[in-house]
Amino acid sequence: MSNDAKRPLRGVLSNGQIRIVQSIADFQMALSAIDFLCELEDDEPISRIERRRYRCFEDTATIAYWRPFSRAEGLPLLSFKQLGITPTAEQIALHTKIKDHRNMVIAHSDASRMRILFSAEKVFDDSDVLLPFLDFGDSLVLFPDRLRWMEWVRILIHAASKALFDGVQGGSSIHFARNWLHFDAQAPEDG
Repeated sequence: MSNDAKRPLRGVLSNGQIRIVQSIADFQMALSAIDFLCELEDDEPISRIERRRYRCFEDTATIAYWRPFSRAEGLPLLSFKQLGITPTAEQIALHTKIKDHRNMVIAHSDASRMRILFSAEKVFDDSDVLLPFLDFGDSLVLFPDRLRWMEWVRILIHAASKALFDGVQGGSSIHFARNWLHFDAQAPEDG
């Protein structure tokens, strides 16, 4: 655990501690979305529309999961060291797979990860009119990892909660609120 996470809080939260608090909320969002994915059985036949609905859950889980490990204005990146944990090789592989999926498919459309089919066919023998056909991949890339992912996110929530708990011991009372919907540029510093 970093010195920042161990240091007793004295009425205010550091940016590192704010990151831990926000990370718990992000991980809980990811956990909820993964839980929705778990409603689907491995071999359950579903329509393309239904698969897209589950893809929305997978994308949301990916975004929420990766948010603490991404650059954010005013907050440091979350680290495993800050949480006091050392991931296993399997957990690091899953973490990397989620990062790559987020960076190459969800946040960006990298050509190396595209799954599209496009053709234009002449449909009438007596006309030069071409009819375009489009198909694209909306598969659930992380679906096979959903149970391991759910377990890993629970470990992260527990570690972040413990880091936060340990960080407030020995300090004074803290009352911290930040609500961007009610932000007033003239308001005093958070505290």
